[in-house]
Amino acid sequence: MRITLSQLEAFYWAAHLGSIHATARHLHLSQPAISARIRELETTLEAQLFERSRQRVTLTETGLAALRYAEQALHSSRQLEHFRKSRDLTGKLRIGADECSATVGLTAVITQIKEHFPSLDLEITMDVGSILNSKLNAKELDVALLTNPSTGPEITNRFLGWMQFAWVASPSLPIHADPFRPQDTNGMSIATHSAPSTLHAVVESWLTAGGAQIQSLNTSNSLSLIAKLTASGNAISILPLPLLRDMIAHGTVRTLPCDPRIEPAQFYISYLTATHNSRIDAIVEIACDTLLRMNFLTPDP
Repeated sequence: MRITLSQLEAFYWAAHLGSIHATARHLHLSQPAISARIRELETTLEAQLFERSRQRVTLTETGLAALRYAEQALHSSRQLEHFRKSRDLTGKLRIGADECSATVGLTAVITQIKEHFPSLDLEITMDVGSILNSKLNAKELDVALLTNPSTGPEITNRFLGWMQFAWVASPSLPIHADPFRPQDTNGMSIATHSAPSTLHAVVESWLTAGGAQIQSLNTSNSLSLIAKLTASGNAISILPLPLLRDMIAHGTVRTLPCDPRIEPAQFYISYLTATHNSRIDAIVEIACDTLLRMNFLTPDP
């Protein structure tokens, strides 16, 4: 039996999404179809690729090794699919992104876009979600990466995954509450995005869910400034996990396990429906593929 691209695709997304259900939803197929493709691939390779539990699938050591070959094959397939289009496509693509995705994931997405469409000119806008929504609705952007879009009927919103958040503070701050609760913020300086924004809403929602009164918040439209204020010990904050990974690894901030949990935000790629064509389809797939490979998002809330 020959290995097919559909088998590799099912294997690849199951490995990255961690469940057959999430893979079926992403590929718009039934769960039995995904399971069958993976079983066919395992039979051909004479190897078990996953350890299976009731809800999740986890790569075996053999599966991890096989995944690298699957990624190479799928990448080559995508390059071949876009070979003719990449020679012909010209013009400008206006891309918007919130600061977290612009800082952490957009460079990798742009690298892939330029690889497939080298003649395409890119115009990049970084701003908070409310501004990106306004620009999309005003047709000043072709596509945007953002949380919780609020767009009109002329915009198509495709769900990519969940953005996770965490409370963070400087290691120098003597915060000993475990878990960290809303009442523990009393007297503390909290830095967050200016309203209206997803991050501001996340902070307010967490505080009110725990019965705490909203105190004066130090607001800024810059995530990098909020992160610096937090690392310096001048404030505590809720920040997106993708933005925190390097800071946590370098010990500049520490996470505060909290109760209640911080509700994640839905992350989307949104684009003008009127411009929907093979180019947009390809860019959506490139963005989704790249961000998931980076573990920028999680498939489940």
